[in-house]
Amino acid sequence: MTTSTQKQEVMPENVNNFTTLSKINVNAHTEKKGRFTYLSWTFAVSEAMKADPSTVWKFREPMFFKDGTMMVHCDVTMFGKSIYMFLPVMNNSNKAIPNPNAFDVNSAMMRCLVKGIAAHGLGLYIYAGEDLPEEEKQAINQQQNQNAPPPQTQQQKPKDNRTQEQLYNDALNAIKDAPDTKILNAAMKKFKGTLYEAGIKNACCARADMMGWPIKQAQLNQNSNQQAMHH
Repeated sequence: MTTSTQKQEVMPENVNNFTTLSKINVNAHTEKKGRFTYLSWTFAVSEAMKADPSTVWKFREPMFFKDGTMMVHCDVTMFGKSIYMFLPVMNNSNKAIPNPNAFDVNSAMMRCLVKGIAAHGLGLYIYAGEDLPEEEKQAINQQQNQNAPPPQTQQQKPKDNRTQEQLYNDALNAIKDAPDTKILNAAMKKFKGTLYEAGIKNACCARADMMGWPIKQAQLNQNSNQQAMHH
């Protein structure tokens, strides 16, 4: 008879083995061949045996087709559950190979084994063309969202109360000490079509000459010619 002071045995919660395996980031153990990414079969088998030492797999007899191509088959049993998987003997472009040699068949069998292990969760995201496991990808996105500055509303944005003349004078000062052509281009664009365009253009030409920017100088001259044609 048990009493209230006796500890009751706590039954372990059911573990979703697929979820556990799908959380593993396998990117460091993949290899890119052509347009496709392959997981190392030695790593896949190692992780499978770590997760379930009783893991077993069995290859079925290959299937042959009239065009000389071949399909391999594999059953992978983990955690008491067997999953059947199949794969054509193919090249790195995912095209079935007619009359494959022994090396082609061996590669297909190992890839089929990895695919069967992936069906249990390990590296399955590779077959969906993803770069990271879903849980890790969500965590990264969440971290990025937390670190991102809050969106600036129209009310939060500081209002520029400078007059057009003040903006012009500030632009001239910026052009005079411009370290590159980005400031020149921005000033030309900002004051285009205004009363200050000619002054800005002259300042930009002078800065370009001083710094030896012949390409930008030519562009400035071209802009001047184009504007003259419009008038």
